[in-house]
Amino acid sequence: MFSSKVRSGVAVAVIGLALFATLGESSTDSGSSSNPAPNAGQSTGEPAAPESSAAAPIPLATPTSVASGWELTVNSANLNANATIAAANRMAQPAPGTNFVLVNVTLANKSGKPSPAYVEVDISMLPPSGVAIDTSGMCSSYAAAGLDTMAQMQPGSVQTGDLCFEVKEAEIATSLLLAEPQFTLDDVKDQRFFAIQ
Repeated sequence: MFSSKVRSGVAVAVIGLALFATLGESSTDSGSSSNPAPNAGQSTGEPAAPESSAAAPIPLATPTSVASGWELTVNSANLNANATIAAANRMAQPAPGTNFVLVNVTLANKSGKPSPAYVEVDISMLPPSGVAIDTSGMCSSYAAAGLDTMAQMQPGSVQTGDLCFEVKEAEIATSLLLAEPQFTLDDVKDQRFFAIQ
């Protein structure tokens, strides 16, 4: 009994050390080009995401990989959707100095597994302040063609709809849509900035 526990403990330690050594090797700086990555030059099957930044966002109607197997396209935006939302519920009003902004997007699951979009992709509005704005629950609930990020999307499925944000009036014209994987090892590299107009 004691020896089987010792063997189990040794096996766990060996696996842990092997994992630590592997992670350590991948994080070391290999300043030379004589040791390329194993998949260097090989295609992963996904189109390369276009370079984007807050200064050079991805234009409208450009399908872009935003997470492994997930593609987002920004189709259009209603930069002052107050009347549209109020038509569905006159009590739904933005806070003073803000407007509801509806951004129409298409989201495609090109992965090999079913999943709700919210598990895979984080989408927010990014004003010039740099502080991301999540979707507005009140506004989204009254958007006639709202994007259902909670619905499970099967592989190959596509969904088009509106995301609703409450944004300061003075920041709307220079705001962008920000999309990134929910889980990432490189927050900076994996961010995608989209123009909304």
